[in-house]
Amino acid sequence: LLIIEIAGCATTYVEGEPSLKESIQEKLPEFPPYDGPKTVVAVLPLGLSKQAAQRYPHLLKRDVGFGIHNRVIEALYDTGRFRLVEEKREVIKEVMDRQWMSSAGMVDQNTAVRLGRILGAKKVIYGEVYDYAEGGEQVIGFSAKSRFKIRIGVQIRCVDIETLEYVPASGVAYDLDVGSAAERAIRKAVYSLINRLE
Repeated sequence: LLIIEIAGCATTYVEGEPSLKESIQEKLPEFPPYDGPKTVVAVLPLGLSKQAAQRYPHLLKRDVGFGIHNRVIEALYDTGRFRLVEEKREVIKEVMDRQWMSSAGMVDQNTAVRLGRILGAKKVIYGEVYDYAEGGEQVIGFSAKSRFKIRIGVQIRCVDIETLEYVPASGVAYDLDVGSAAERAIRKAVYSLINRLE
C-alpha cells in the first residue's frame, strides 16, 4: 500500500505582506507626550486616488470620506501638538465634493493654502488614500479558506501657509474592515508626521 500525501500552501497576497493575525495584533505607535506650543492647523478632507476609486467605487460614498476625515482630526488632536481651527461647513463640503466624491485624488497645494488662509490657519494638513485593496484567499492542500483583509495606504502633507514648504508622511495598514484599517494607517502617518516635524 502506497500512500501519497499532497499538501501545499499558497496565498493570493503579495510576498512580504503580514498575515491577517500579525496585522490585527500589530501594536500601533503611541504619540510621545508633548507640552510645547501648539500649531494652528486646518485639516482638509483627504482625497481618494483615481485607481482606488475606479477599482472600488463603493469607497466614493460620502460617509467613507467623512469617516476618514474625522479619524485624521482625532489622531492629530491626540498628539497634543495642534490647535484645530473651526471647520467651515462650506469649505469642507467643497473639498469633499471635489476631492473625495469625484475621485480627484490629493488636493493641490495652491487650493490647500487658499483654504487654509480662509480658515485662519498657519498650516494646512491634507492628503489622500493612495492605496487600497481588499480580499485574499489562502489555499492549504486542496481546500481554500477565505481570509478577507483590507489594505489601505494614507499619505498626509503638512504645508506651511507662508513658506509653502511641506512635510509628507505615509502609513499603510491591514485589517478586517475599512474603518479599522484606515484608523491604523492614519495613526502611522500622523506618528511619522510628528517625528518629521521635530
